Amino acid sequence: MPNDKRINSIVSQKEFDFIQEQIIPKKTWENVVGSVVKTTLLAILFGVVSSIAICVTYPYIKSVINDDEEGRLTNLTKHLNTIKIASVIPEFRAEQATNTAVTGNMSNLTVDDYKNLYSQIDVVADEVNRSVVAVTSIVNSVDWLQNPSETSDITSGIIIHESDDKKTLSILVRYSKIKEVNKIRVTFDSNNIVEAKLTNYDSKLDLAIIKVDVSELTLAVKNRFKVATFGDSIGVSAGDPIIAIGSPNGYPYSREYGIVTGKTTSVYITDNRIDLFNTDITDNSNGDGVIVNLKGEIIGVITHKFKNDLNENINTALSISRIETIIDDLVAGRDRTYLGISGADLTSDIASSLGVNNGVYVNEVETGSPALEAGLQTGDVILKIEDTTIISMAQLNNIITSYQPRDEITIVVKRTTNASGGEGKEMTFHVQLHKKKK
Repeated sequence: MPNDKRINSIVSQKEFDFIQEQIIPKKTWENVVGSVVKTTLLAILFGVVSSIAICVTYPYIKSVINDDEEGRLTNLTKHLNTIKIASVIPEFRAEQATNTAVTGNMSNLTVDDYKNLYSQIDVVADEVNRSVVAVTSIVNSVDWLQNPSETSDITSGIIIHESDDKKTLSILVRYSKIKEVNKIRVTFDSNNIVEAKLTNYDSKLDLAIIKVDVSELTLAVKNRFKVATFGDSIGVSAGDPIIAIGSPNGYPYSREYGIVTGKTTSVYITDNRIDLFNTDITDNSNGDGVIVNLKGEIIGVITHKFKNDLNENINTALSISRIETIIDDLVAGRDRTYLGISGADLTSDIASSLGVNNGVYVNEVETGSPALEAGLQTGDVILKIEDTTIISMAQLNNIITSYQPRDEITIVVKRTTNASGGEGKEMTFHVQLHKKKK
């Protein structure tokens, strides 16, 4: 045997292992059945424990998995948190809201509720779209080779009036889009493209009325179009859900959904004060159209006229309640009266400093206006028109527009400047109103 100790140790170990070996008894059927039963019981026990664990942890797992989907509802929930959908959208049927939180707790909205809600809002938008038409302005010119050419621009118009004899439709459109053009065409559908005429406009508000002959439309279009409905914008407040209809993103018949984000400071224009409100819809310089509530009523007209640093990139609308009378006058072709001042409402502090209890402050008197001809000056405070005490520019406008051009009215002012030595005096002027400039 080799003398290598490493080999000797291995051999010794093998001899020891051989001595320790035992004969294993052969398995019987009883042993096999016992093993199967034992394995089955362990499997059942594992299944029970697993089921209990899944039931306990399922709500937490579900919240993690659905976090992204429910996150998509956050914006809608924020917008509509205090609104009962069934009361806002009449078409939202009771059975659709059963066993859901849509009519109550908006924080429990599911993805299906979200989809259903937007489908109902789409119904409102589709109905309003019956009042929308595409308006194309065409300018004829010549190219650099003196060849005749034609350029066009397209925007949206809103059908706002049908004549009593059903022969004429009046369409509200942005004035800057159709001024100084050769032709105006209105598209109702591919088979109904008719020419329109510019009949009236207000350049200060960038609003115009064009009219089309209903007899040129097919019966199908006559049965399909709808005259838009004006709503009340005075009660509009931040958070109210709205729809932008027309071409809010620059494309005709497009729509955008959002909320009112707030009312801005009123804008003072000649003889009037215009109210504005902003939305969270992305502003587009080519966007036009109207803002409607969830009842399908127009509450604002998208404007690009009154932009400043604060609302430069915000979708802004003219409050319909302040301009509805103006639109009615434009449609009817009525002459509108003109005083010719740009004024501002007085706060209580400013009124006190000027020594008056009420009135509007005259910031500017326009050249060639009835106010200038009568003797009104910048710095005057208009206290009365006839026997009516003046408290705001909006009220002043209502009074002025209730008269006809060439009517004479009496205006009482307090002069706050030292012009002609009249500072601090109340003065009376007789003013003959003119026809308002467009």
